[in-house]
Amino acid sequence: MPTLQTMAILAAIVALTVLGDFFIKVASDRPGAPWSMPFVLGAILYGMPARGWFDLMRTHSLAAIGVIYSASTILLLAALGTVAFGERLGGWEGLGIVLALASVVATGMAGRQ
Repeated sequence: MPTLQTMAILAAIVALTVLGDFFIKVASDRPGAPWSMPFVLGAILYGMPARGWFDLMRTHSLAAIGVIYSASTILLLAALGTVAFGERLGGWEGLGIVLALASVVATGMAGRQ
C-alpha cells in the first residue's frame, strides 16, 4: 500500500504532467513553430517530475507506481480534453478509462498478497 508521502509525490508528478500536456495542446492548436512559449513551458513542466520519479523508484516497483500514475493521468487528460478543449469522449476512450481503473484495482490486489 503506497504511503501518504508516495501518493503526494505521485499527485505532484501527475499534476505537472497534465499541466505540461495542457500547454503543449495549446501550442499545437496554434499556427507556427513548435518552439512557442506554451510549448517550451509544457516541455519544462514535463521535466520537473524527474526528481519525484527518482525518489519513488528507490523504494517502489515501477509497475506499482506506474499503474497509479498512468490511470490518474488518463482520467485527468480525458477530463481536460473534454472540459478545456471541447473534445468528444468516445466509446473506445471510455473503455480505455474503465480498463485503466481496473488495472489500478488489480495492482492494489496484487500488492496485498
